[in-house]
Amino acid sequence: MKRYRKESVFLEQLRTIPNISLACEKVGLSRNTIYRWCNEDQDFKERLDNAIKTGTESINDLAESKLINHINSGNLRAIQYWLDNNKRNYSRPRPKDFWDNIREDNRVSEIVITMAKDREVPKVGSISTEASPEAETVSVTTNSESVDDSDLPKGTLC
Repeated sequence: MKRYRKESVFLEQLRTIPNISLACEKVGLSRNTIYRWCNEDQDFKERLDNAIKTGTESINDLAESKLINHINSGNLRAIQYWLDNNKRNYSRPRPKDFWDNIREDNRVSEIVITMAKDREVPKVGSISTEASPEAETVSVTTNSESVDDSDLPKGTLC
């Protein structure tokens, strides 16, 4: 009867803290005793595994809720962590032959940019620059077609 009471208290601790060493310390049992019980009693081993699984799920839920709180408060590191570890949940997989369908002749082979003389170039993202006294020309060319920038205002990147 004494063992049963200690088992139930120990398993309850494991449901809260899924670490055998910490649960043993809280209950006052040695790890050797727990491992001996596992070897002697297969039912205890199954209850132990279920308690660890339940405790791990509980800790995971707690950690996710804390992470979501950080995401909601705008913590960029938390947002990055979530996206890095959950890409499979929101991205659509590519077909296996995706890269086979990309044709070689659609690749960019040359980039040319045109800027007006002595004129400030509008900001593109966070980059801003002034044009040099000489005009510079840039265009984009692929093996299959060329992009014409004659309709674009000077200083526009195409």
